[in-house]
Amino acid sequence: MKYFFNGFRRNDGSAGTRNYVGIVSSVICSSAVVREISEKVDGTVPFVHANGCAQLGDDLKLTKNMLVGVTTNPNIHSALIVGLGCETNQVSGMLKSIPKTKPITGIGIQQLFGGENTINKGVSITKEWVEAAAKQKREKIPLSSLTIGVLAVEHDDHSLATTTSVIGQVVDELVDSQVNVIFGMSKTLEPAGDMLAERISDADEKKKLIDASKGLERLRWSDAQLGSKTFSEFTDEQLHSAKLEAKMAGKKPISSVLDFGEIPNKNGLHLMRNSSNLVESLSKMAAAGCSAVIIVSSRGVLTGSVALPCITITPETDPNSFDELVDYTIKNNGNNDYKEEIIALLQEVCSGKKTKLEELELGEFSIPHLGTTY
Repeated sequence: MKYFFNGFRRNDGSAGTRNYVGIVSSVICSSAVVREISEKVDGTVPFVHANGCAQLGDDLKLTKNMLVGVTTNPNIHSALIVGLGCETNQVSGMLKSIPKTKPITGIGIQQLFGGENTINKGVSITKEWVEAAAKQKREKIPLSSLTIGVLAVEHDDHSLATTTSVIGQVVDELVDSQVNVIFGMSKTLEPAGDMLAERISDADEKKKLIDASKGLERLRWSDAQLGSKTFSEFTDEQLHSAKLEAKMAGKKPISSVLDFGEIPNKNGLHLMRNSSNLVESLSKMAAAGCSAVIIVSSRGVLTGSVALPCITITPETDPNSFDELVDYTIKNNGNNDYKEEIIALLQEVCSGKKTKLEELELGEFSIPHLGTTY
């Protein structure tokens, strides 16, 4: 079946579900200026974080890749990058890495001789872009133009038993409909690494998944110095939960295993390494090109992404569920239409309907650290 939504076409062939003007901080030092510009211009979203200053190695690469990724995200109509001037993550380097498919420019606080001048310049630039974005109309586009994220958080065996089969069907239907799907691979999936690896035909990608399943925790200096790690054996309970959660990824072949800040280079179902922090995981999905994310939780979550509409799905089991934050509830009534109802909701959200988190303006952005920052 072919699904459609009403969205915004981009020059690179992708499509957005939202039409934001992004204001991106290249470094923590410009965060206050970025926030002030965004506060002065409706229709903009700020991407601020704690990285970019004196970073080296993999951490610097991750910061740059994620910021380049969010500026190229299809939900971003145009992007202004704001730096300080002396950071390791230079604005000029970011601009060289961003494809020239949308309006993008960069400014620096030191080059413009202070924060006030930078704010005035940023307001002038982004106001023009917001006016241009407001003139762009939504049009009917195949859902296959999108990349959709799926993320399971704060779950237990009882909630997994209710949701896994339904979400797995949704994932399979989206993949069959040529939608790119990125499934978040959290630490709780570690014990199911070998089982998921059986669905990968590419030997290199299979090895990446098996290696990742041996430990998704962030690195520490002590690990780097030792050159090796030891891992505890998984309990029967951990194995059972992991196998349940793995069913949420459906049954289709897995195309690739994405690392931090990596964008899929082919269509299909992809696994992405996530951290234990929800905002970091959502930010990684934004950087990987997702235009919307389905969050599956036992009772809902308290924040989402500044860039992506996040559809929260829960089972009807938890009396402590945050109902005001839940978009869809899977009930234990034998309903066979859950799959189509969720995909219909996804189409509506991608066409502009606000999620509960969007209505409450609960969205953040964050970049993880792989090791020690300084």
